[in-house]
Amino acid sequence: MNSLDTRFHELPSLSTPITVSGNRSLSLSGEALSMLPIETKTVTIKCASGTRNTATWAGIPVLELLSAADVSDETTHLVVESDGGYRMCVDIRAALDGLLAFFRDGTPISECEPYETRFITPGVDGARTVKAVALLEARHLSPSADPESVEEISREEEYSA
Repeated sequence: MNSLDTRFHELPSLSTPITVSGNRSLSLSGEALSMLPIETKTVTIKCASGTRNTATWAGIPVLELLSAADVSDETTHLVVESDGGYRMCVDIRAALDGLLAFFRDGTPISECEPYETRFITPGVDGARTVKAVALLEARHLSPSADPESVEEISREEEYSA
């Protein structure tokens, strides 16, 4: 399932803005984010434990956010960072199919979890679905660069899927 959704016209208020960085850097509050289209996707997340969780997520398409920041056509990866510094680097092709999610199965994420947002995209490992998103940053990595070299993994950021 992948569709524009008008049921979620009002996003929860965010405690901190989200930065989207491309050729321009934007700091988007809940009010600014609420002006962007909301989409729903049903995505299965595979956790490190092997557990699979399928849910319907609603949020802003990553493509919309990156377009607002005027991301270069040469972008190869998207760095997604949490408010605690947990940082993952995702291939741009996979990231463009993603959402900055605010809802899970129709409920605001913040009502069930200790975070308000989650980066969700089909087909990536559960560890790459960053929670408590603070930054989306477009990157151009050379073909010989290791995307994991820009990642930062911290145990304090490990939440259950």
